[in-house]
Amino acid sequence: MEIRVYKNHTIRNVWRRAFSLAVGLCVLPTAQALHRIDPDQCEPLPDNSPFHSAAMARFSAQTRNVALWTDTQRLQSLIDALDNLASDGLNPADYHTEALTHALGHLKTWGQLGKCDIRLANDAYLRALADLSYGKARNLEAQSIWYSANIARIEDPGRLVKQAVKGLDNLARAIARARPESPRYRHLRKGYAQALESLPEAWARIPEGPTLQVGDDDDRVPLLRERLRAEGYLPSPPVPDRMATRFDTALALAVEEFQRRHSLADDGRVGSRTLQQLNISPQRRLEQIRANLERLRWLAHDMERTLLLVDIAAARLEFYADGELIYRGRAQVGKPRRATPELKSVITHVTVNPHWNMPRSIFLRDALPSIRNNPFYLSERGMRVYDQEGNELSQSEVDWSNPLGLRLRQDPGPGNALGQVAIRFSNPFAVYLHDTPSAGLFESQSRFYSSGCVRVEDAMSLTRLLFRHAGPDLQQRLESAVASGESKNVHLSRGVYILMAYWTAEADASGRITYRPDVYGSDGQLLAFLD
Repeated sequence: MEIRVYKNHTIRNVWRRAFSLAVGLCVLPTAQALHRIDPDQCEPLPDNSPFHSAAMARFSAQTRNVALWTDTQRLQSLIDALDNLASDGLNPADYHTEALTHALGHLKTWGQLGKCDIRLANDAYLRALADLSYGKARNLEAQSIWYSANIARIEDPGRLVKQAVKGLDNLARAIARARPESPRYRHLRKGYAQALESLPEAWARIPEGPTLQVGDDDDRVPLLRERLRAEGYLPSPPVPDRMATRFDTALALAVEEFQRRHSLADDGRVGSRTLQQLNISPQRRLEQIRANLERLRWLAHDMERTLLLVDIAAARLEFYADGELIYRGRAQVGKPRRATPELKSVITHVTVNPHWNMPRSIFLRDALPSIRNNPFYLSERGMRVYDQEGNELSQSEVDWSNPLGLRLRQDPGPGNALGQVAIRFSNPFAVYLHDTPSAGLFESQSRFYSSGCVRVEDAMSLTRLLFRHAGPDLQQRLESAVASGESKNVHLSRGVYILMAYWTAEADASGRITYRPDVYGSDGQLLAFLD
């Protein structure tokens, strides 16, 4: 009897202790989750822009009576889709993935989800859709592209919410559909995935020194071979290379291929520019791709089917007519200190046989010192000088030590700085596209020569393509104006969109990436925002 009483007493004590422990364990996560339940204690959201605030309010109102994130499968699907944003060069941690993973565990254990966690899930979902559709850096001033007043950049929170509600049945598909549809984005995203897989953590850094070329025997050559093998430009030798320090023809061919993929002159020689590109780290290359994926998201809605595209970093133009590439040509763009601006506008007219009014900045920096040293500088170049009242002055009449209130204009002709035609569109930067007598500079691989305007190779061919659907009367008017030798404006019957954008990386359909030097130094600031 005593034994039975003792055993019962012991069992009761064990049950009491177990119950107390269980209560304690219940109280702890409940206390920890209080901040998730009380909406007044929710942490501020990272995006408080009017666009996102409006989207959050509309989405909450439209889904108020729907059990969204208390469905564990749906919440898990959201977390998985957010994790996959890494394939777009976005950081999943920016979309509350850690907090939502904790919330999912709480939901599975206790069957509850705090209002703060619901708010975080809404925020993550809507921001993922918006960042893929419009770019994460859409609110970054440094990323802003100037838009003409007659072009509306539409970022509609109502459209985003409609997209979000429609996608609730399949979140992975909804987020995938938010990605830009352009081949440019699809190809570069593929290239990013391949780079993540194939690039090593680091590769050999090659010391500075004299230019390396075929026939050289140099201690840096083994490092050059190792560096090129790291990206597959050279195969690994089946046996140790006894001539490792010798720069041979096979190595030169590998260098040429590297140069082509890095927008360098493919001469097979390792000079300072090639060496600089060779020594850029794998991590920095990945960051370069990320920056350009973001730029493509930002411009996803600006790539009309009929569009003149100026690729500034590539110093290249492409004209698309109803989605078909009908013109590709080389360009000369702004020097780093006089960068060609990024913008979107509408081409309205062209000026054939244009006069050139020399900008004040070019006059002071470039022309004035030469005018002071050469009394025939202006006449040799077909330049005329006018005072504030429009009266023409001779070069000898001007006090060039104090040249105030003057305007310099160059007559039409073969030596005119604008060549045979200027292509006009509204913008506050006074830039335009134009022909040029400096045709030899198009042969250079790095074509950053202008003061901001875009010099076009074979500009008259491009002009005629702009007018190809204008009708025979307008086409004849264009040709007659050209033949007259006089400066005349010819207006398009229908404007053509022009987009001037800056990309330092692009990929072909196989994901093979071509890199370009960041001449304007734009990648770093954009990446600082993304991170």
